[in-house]
Amino acid sequence: MNKTSFLLSLAVAGLTGCAAVSAPVRYDPKAVSSVRLPSAELPRLLIEEISDQAGRGDLQGPVAANPGVSWGTVVGEALPRELSRLGWPLAHSRGLAGARLKATVVNATAKWKGGFGVRVDGDVRILLTLKEPSGREVWEGVVVGAGAGTAGGGGVPANGIRQAWTAALNDAMYRLGPLLDAERPWTLLGKAPAAAVAAKAVEAVVAPAIIRSDVDELPAARSESKRRHAVVIGVERYRENLPKADFAAGDARLAAEYFKRVLGVPEQNVVLLIDERAAKSDFEKYFERWLPNRVEAGDEVFVYFSGHGSPNAARGDAYLVPYDGDPTYIDQTGYALDRLYAQLAKLPAKSVTVAMDSCFSGGGGRSVLAKGARPLVTVAVGGALPAKLTVLSASAGDQISNTYQEKGHGLFTYYLLKGLKERGPDLKGVFEYLKPEVARTARRELNSDQDPQWREGK
Repeated sequence: MNKTSFLLSLAVAGLTGCAAVSAPVRYDPKAVSSVRLPSAELPRLLIEEISDQAGRGDLQGPVAANPGVSWGTVVGEALPRELSRLGWPLAHSRGLAGARLKATVVNATAKWKGGFGVRVDGDVRILLTLKEPSGREVWEGVVVGAGAGTAGGGGVPANGIRQAWTAALNDAMYRLGPLLDAERPWTLLGKAPAAAVAAKAVEAVVAPAIIRSDVDELPAARSESKRRHAVVIGVERYRENLPKADFAAGDARLAAEYFKRVLGVPEQNVVLLIDERAAKSDFEKYFERWLPNRVEAGDEVFVYFSGHGSPNAARGDAYLVPYDGDPTYIDQTGYALDRLYAQLAKLPAKSVTVAMDSCFSGGGGRSVLAKGARPLVTVAVGGALPAKLTVLSASAGDQISNTYQEKGHGLFTYYLLKGLKERGPDLKGVFEYLKPEVARTARRELNSDQDPQWREGK
């Protein structure tokens, strides 16, 4: 322990009336992700800046506390260790770097109640920004970690906060590998079109601060089962200059965490597809090859999609719009719902549950339409489903799926996750909770009709 840490420990011990040396927040992983990045593809990376916006953190308890944490120092130690373990070679000077990384600790939260030995729940959110050697930004991603500690005597929780934040930091680093593996941000280096970069620069200037809601605080993990599988897709930005599906990428990342923690899907059984990783070929790969190769009789399968839907205006059938989808040529570039259901029905699973935060009316929200086509197309999304399939959709066929700006999520996804957090893995109970909440919020706050639908195959 260095001199600064020793003096800080003595100071905290004096405040708490405890002679024991307190534990600092540190990177001390009890478990590490199995992900390994393709080192041969990776440029040397310079971690050029660790920014601390969290300060003392958001401390929510009955007594004052000062955990005395320097997040810049803590993340500055953890991040290079975890990147090296994942296989990303690091540079120690700008001249040797093929890419640059900035990390910003956006927020750290700790909650506790008064009393001896009470639980402290903590979380931390870290924003990562990857840049060209020139400094041009090409990618942003967020890792969120959660953990728990125990407050000491007299209800003074400084050590409990540090324990919780240590667990949250280790949890965030555990999730770094799957995030990088899913999004492969190094493939964007040297390839970002000038117009896209300019648009991103404008967004960076006018974008609001990161919105944090109650569902962003991850729930406690339940037991998992190797017989559960999930494909989670979020398409927020599209190649064909379509409108953004606001919050879709973040919604998918968070849904994947909830599927792991609440529904018990092991990390190795979760596929997360975001933006350019969610092309039509990825839909075909994972629905038509990956799932059939893994799912056995009696397994459970969960599918989540957040992004745009589109109708075929001539026939009125519905399509999910992949990253490279074009509503003008939706038959060729979209992924039909009928095709999705048919592929899922072939699986030997005992149950398949699909949740879609999308809509297919062409009237706005999370739906798009071919140029010149008439909006509010009547689409056939309410027909009979194959046996063992259950579909939770965000809205009726002639409605739009709204975003909930105040919470920073799709309206349907916000209440889906809130229901999972509060009601557990009973999806029927979750739906019975979310349906009236979505309808009420859409009507009162958004002046819109949105009625989620539950459909079961017979």
